Amino acid sequence: MLRVDPIDFFASLGVDLVVVALLAFVLFYRRHRDREMAISIAAINITLWALTGALASYTLSLGVGFALFAVISIIRLRSSTATWVAMAYLMVGLGSGLIIGLTGFSLLEKIEYSAFLVLVMAVVDSHYFLRGQRDDERTMLTLEGTNLDPDFLHGKVEELLNVSAVSVKVKAVSLVPASTKIEVIYRKRNG
Repeated sequence: MLRVDPIDFFASLGVDLVVVALLAFVLFYRRHRDREMAISIAAINITLWALTGALASYTLSLGVGFALFAVISIIRLRSSTATWVAMAYLMVGLGSGLIIGLTGFSLLEKIEYSAFLVLVMAVVDSHYFLRGQRDDERTMLTLEGTNLDPDFLHGKVEELLNVSAVSVKVKAVSLVPASTKIEVIYRKRNG
């Protein structure tokens, strides 16, 4: 077992706490108002930081690393569906926790890598990046009946929500009671 210098330990912890606070609460929560995902990003990041730091103090096989990522993938499979943007924030949280937890990098390298990851998320999730696409919103609806005609579904969504339907995808159909669950990407109408 390798001994961890307490100064390096607390410096690494401080960097990770700053990074995850910026990522989960300053960027993600302020933009998306998803409290559960913000807490998940922070909790998974700090857990991965601790696991990486603990595992890095031992000589372990590559299989342990694969097992760690298998556990992380199970989290995704067992959780409710998250948006791609939320998953991107989660991946940045995982990556920064892993990088900062590793003992092989200097503190400056940990800061550089983590700052790069947070900066990329700040840029690609800003309202300046892909400006025209930001107005599209997404929701799930359950409609009575099982009419799967795309024109009917578009019209029904536009009538119910008073929006312009960009995309309507059927997610599930139930015969008893007769209902259709759809995912809708829409754009608010002007006026």
